[in-house]
Amino acid sequence: MKAIGYNGQPVQDAFRRVDPPITVLVDLAAVFPREPHRVGGYVPAGLQMHSIVEGKLTCWGLCEQGHWWGLVTYEIAYGARRKPVTHWIPAWTLRRKTD
Repeated sequence: MKAIGYNGQPVQDAFRRVDPPITVLVDLAAVFPREPHRVGGYVPAGLQMHSIVEGKLTCWGLCEQGHWWGLVTYEIAYGARRKPVTHWIPAWTLRRKTD
């Protein structure tokens, strides 16, 4: 039997697994906006947070306000190195990668 939510309506599952994971493009400038009118210098070994990177989407999650978020693992570059990160990202900042 399905759980009953507010106003007697069935409760929608908040999570949808993506199996197998799909490749998506993450717009880091949209996920991590920069402060407007900021003036700064270039840091060669700094985090590269303004690019579009490939990631693997493994799950969709629905937030309390009804918006979809994707659980994505992708790499953040800093200088010549990279580190993987996994976190929830707003669906509107993701695009499915097409070959």
